Amino acid sequence: MGGESFSGGDSARKITEEPQFLDTPEHPLVIEFLNYIEGKRGAREMADRADISPADLLRFLPNMIITEAVNGGEDFRTRLFGTALVELLGEERTGKLLSEFAEEGAIAKDKKAVQRRWLYITRQAFIGRKPVFAKVPFAASDRLYLAGHTISVPLTAGGTEPAQVVGAMFVTHTERRSD
Repeated sequence: MGGESFSGGDSARKITEEPQFLDTPEHPLVIEFLNYIEGKRGAREMADRADISPADLLRFLPNMIITEAVNGGEDFRTRLFGTALVELLGEERTGKLLSEFAEEGAIAKDKKAVQRRWLYITRQAFIGRKPVFAKVPFAASDRLYLAGHTISVPLTAGGTEPAQVVGAMFVTHTERRSD
């Protein structure tokens, strides 16, 4: 997606309306989730979806999203959208394409911005073939006091090419700073 202005690095500590990509995760549950996936990956480039056991991830399931690539990663179909995410965002998204995601809560301002965010972050993991960490403000719903700490990780499906992206989001309150 050319022309994106999503930033990373030091700006991740400022409150903005854009996702902020991080080199390493900040949230302890994102770190724990990453350690699990990395343990399953071993020496391979990516873990395989068959390596992932839902029984091992019970504490993360409410916060998880699992997507399957459509048209080589042009879009992604949601296979699982955790119950905590449904409650937070006010919409059941299991079965939907990321490009079909609607508003984040009843007060969302820009449905296209919501779709663009989800697609961009998921594609970064899929195309980059490695985990992506982001801090995502709830700008679309005017809830900038909340930040989602996200992880998106590509998985293979019995081969060597990415087929799915598994992720999770854990929400914290932001610290307002004037820098």
